Amino acid sequence: MSEEPTLDELPEEVFVALGRRGMEGIPLKECAYECKDGEIELVKKTSTLAEIKGKGEEKIIEDYLVKCSNCNREFTIHCESRYFDGERFDTKVNIIDQTGKDLGWLGSY
Repeated sequence: MSEEPTLDELPEEVFVALGRRGMEGIPLKECAYECKDGEIELVKKTSTLAEIKGKGEEKIIEDYLVKCSNCNREFTIHCESRYFDGERFDTKVNIIDQTGKDLGWLGSY
């Protein structure tokens, strides 16, 4: 029996480097269209995850199609995780709009 995917699998925020001034957290679970109080809900999750072999570099891509409860627009939270020797090294997060256009890198976790 497999569990249903949820947004709880994602962190509350991702981090972006500010040069020499450190890192800044950016909320991940908010509407990408700058909606006022736009909470998001998971529509569908897709993943390339099969099995982590544990040797060398491996890449896993997870896409979370979400919908804003306020403006009803959909977008995708695209997560690309890199693993080295079986351990997660980092995850880059991009936002993809409802037309499939990559809006760019949001941050990492």
